[in-house]
Amino acid sequence: MDDIHDLCRGVFPWISNQATCLGLETQDNRFAQLGGELFILTQQIPFSRHKGKGSKLVKVAVLVNKACSVPRTKHVGENELFNALWRILECKDSNTPVEKTLIRDVRRSLLQFVKENPEYPSLLRFIMDCLHVTDSSDGLPDEHLRLHSNDTKYPTQINNTLYTQLRIHSSCSCGTQHLECPRLRLDPGHDKQDDANIPFDVLFAADSTSPHTINPQLRWKEVNVSVASFPCAERRNKTPRKKQVSFSFQASRVSPSAQSKLPFPTGLQRLGLGEFCRLIRNEKTTPIHLHVDDNVLKLADTVQDNPWRSFLPLASVPLAEWLEQTVHLSNRVKITLAYTIARSVWQYYNSYWMASPWTHDNIQMMKEKVSDRNHIRPHPYFTTKLRKFKGQVLDYCIADDLFHMYPSILALGVILIEIATKQPFRPESSHYPWDETTINDYYEWAWTTANGSNLGNMIGAAYEAVVNNCLDAELFRDGPTDPSRLDEDLEIRQSRLYEKVVLPLQDLYHAYRDDWEIQELPKPEVLISPSQAQHTRPANRSQFTIAIFCALPLEADAVSELFDEILNEEIENFRKAVGDDNTYTLGRILHHNVVLVHMAGMGKGAATQAASSIRASYPEIKLALVIGVCAGVPSYSAGKDDLILGDVVISDGIVQYDFGRRFPDTFLSKARPEVAGPKLRGLLAKLKGVRGRERIETRLSRHLSVLQDKLGSQRAGYPGMGKDELFQSAYRHKHQDPAACHLCSSCQGGTDPVCEEARLLTCQRLGCQKGSLVPRKRLQDASAKSCPPRPIIHFGLVGSGDTVMKSGQHRDETAIQHNLIAFEMEASGVWELLPCLVIKGVCDYADSHKNKDWQHYAAATAASCMKAVLEEFPIGEWLVMA
Repeated sequence: MDDIHDLCRGVFPWISNQATCLGLETQDNRFAQLGGELFILTQQIPFSRHKGKGSKLVKVAVLVNKACSVPRTKHVGENELFNALWRILECKDSNTPVEKTLIRDVRRSLLQFVKENPEYPSLLRFIMDCLHVTDSSDGLPDEHLRLHSNDTKYPTQINNTLYTQLRIHSSCSCGTQHLECPRLRLDPGHDKQDDANIPFDVLFAADSTSPHTINPQLRWKEVNVSVASFPCAERRNKTPRKKQVSFSFQASRVSPSAQSKLPFPTGLQRLGLGEFCRLIRNEKTTPIHLHVDDNVLKLADTVQDNPWRSFLPLASVPLAEWLEQTVHLSNRVKITLAYTIARSVWQYYNSYWMASPWTHDNIQMMKEKVSDRNHIRPHPYFTTKLRKFKGQVLDYCIADDLFHMYPSILALGVILIEIATKQPFRPESSHYPWDETTINDYYEWAWTTANGSNLGNMIGAAYEAVVNNCLDAELFRDGPTDPSRLDEDLEIRQSRLYEKVVLPLQDLYHAYRDDWEIQELPKPEVLISPSQAQHTRPANRSQFTIAIFCALPLEADAVSELFDEILNEEIENFRKAVGDDNTYTLGRILHHNVVLVHMAGMGKGAATQAASSIRASYPEIKLALVIGVCAGVPSYSAGKDDLILGDVVISDGIVQYDFGRRFPDTFLSKARPEVAGPKLRGLLAKLKGVRGRERIETRLSRHLSVLQDKLGSQRAGYPGMGKDELFQSAYRHKHQDPAACHLCSSCQGGTDPVCEEARLLTCQRLGCQKGSLVPRKRLQDASAKSCPPRPIIHFGLVGSGDTVMKSGQHRDETAIQHNLIAFEMEASGVWELLPCLVIKGVCDYADSHKNKDWQHYAAATAASCMKAVLEEFPIGEWLVMA
């Protein structure tokens, strides 16, 4: 058994990484789930050498060995029970061709096992059994629990002191009541730089609008709070001293030179009546530092260095609304949110902050600007109306026929279920006391929803176990059963909460965080100077310089998800001009102020109408980007990269290929290439270079990963190499069985008619033969590596016309005549009126076999490429492309 433990501990992390990478490459959550569960199990193996837990681990090892085995013989002897695992242990770190062969074999075997083997659910169940054994009622030994985490809970006295001080100063004479509902930031980590200080972050509405009012220009004042224990000298002397609380109100970033490690502030000055309110409303950027010393609020000159955050001027959104509005939440985001809230419940347990259970109503999501990544990230905050409490807050409820006597723990379980399922619980009344009826309603919903949602397959067995622990009415069975003594054993209940809920979620949080780091691509070369990267919100419509035209809603959805900030177009200074019938979304991408144009339809006419109206509203538009999907022209020339579905086309110029003369015997095109201005051509020449192309393709993949995380696999995922089918240009899309259709059976040439039914059916329904497919080297190479190909960029002339090209023969003839690499329908209408660049993802091959299976993915790659290209555009006069 010792050998089995060592073997599993040595190979499971490596297998976990391989499964996780497969999940990223295939966009199949089953691989990511297997990788995450194996990683968590690895952390528990050191504690599973006793109490009969080894047999369950053996079951897991047997199935994992089978999942990683390359079939070589029909029968495996007993002595070869773990042959694949021993092979992995010997070769995984060899840095030789043997290791590459091992990776290839294991990935191939994992693909087959997870997708085809009915024992995959059994493997997950066995892993869950192991984790359940580790989380049994006996619990971890105290010494193991202490070694596993060095977290410390907040003393209730500290939490109550903070709450009381905020409550005392919550009333003011300005009539705005902006101090009434502070927002307490919930943090998944704990600053251990100085054990003498406990950091808090509190947020206040700093303007004259109530926090409950939806105000697009709401201004927030950040408050950093540091709760310090007695100084080190007094700790050594064990001299009792009152706790000291320090508040640091910051309105600007703290520079590195200002960093301080002073344990206590200096230069304290007592605040007068109403001064606290005036400091909150002060618009100066100078940091304001407040401290509570012996329960007296004082103003100080210096303070410890604390992180500074910037917020969008928007009202916070309740967690329930945020869950419903967010289209897709990855498991990583769900785990992070769940762990952050659960850990905060443990930290503030039974304090004034938890006088009532935390629900999706008093947990609010704020949008924080993450400067180092140049994007906006939501974060949970707890909000409450500060009230005065007499006596101790109780964490239990006693009543007849009560399903669960600890409402705060039950409410946490409800939140965890809501996060996993994205289905908030909507009680009949939003205002209710936490009595027997309310608690039983919550419990019934939680129990029913958890049982019907299969949380184990949705997120993982460990997450499901945590939810079950929250719903376990006997979670605190180690505590007293005498109601008269329940408050005396609060310490036991809080420790049990940490062991059964917080600690498993912490393991998941770190596991998914590691998985996220695995999938991150190398950071691209920084081409924008710090001065260029600074961005000021536009004051009026004249400061928008880039227009983005999208003909389809799915194209606009992909583009808008990559906005770094969305602006309110109803603001008077941004509102479109009278007579402008266009529909816009205003925002910022990187350092560019952009206007997204939602076109009324497809084709040149709709594009011309949209382009002709935009300058009436936004007169300083310098560049138009036509973003969306197109039909690609396959390359048959040696030495050129295969063009496959999902690749991106960037225009060197536009050709209106359907502009010409129609004679009785032929059509003579008069189309001539229309090329961009010299400055835009210079940028394209730079992007075509080896380094430029590599840079934007790397950025494309990075932005695509972010977009897929937001939109999900159905709206941005790779459809699969098996669906990328290029038929020979003369091979018609028709009923291939002569008995199925008389009209199709008589079709022999490229112009012979086929039946209307055939135009609507898929290739599978019509029986289009795989033998007529054209092989492509890129797809063959990707298939050999068992990973989807990364999209690449093709530069060339783009054909634009009002005709939908659905003929392989006409596609090839027209493409050869005009040297085209793609066909689309809107660019010619925009090109005539604005300097224009076309960036479109290839969703079909412009033949009779075309379908819409690839539109979402192609729109996502085009939008990602657009943002990568915009990173090459500096700000200022250089942007004038005409």
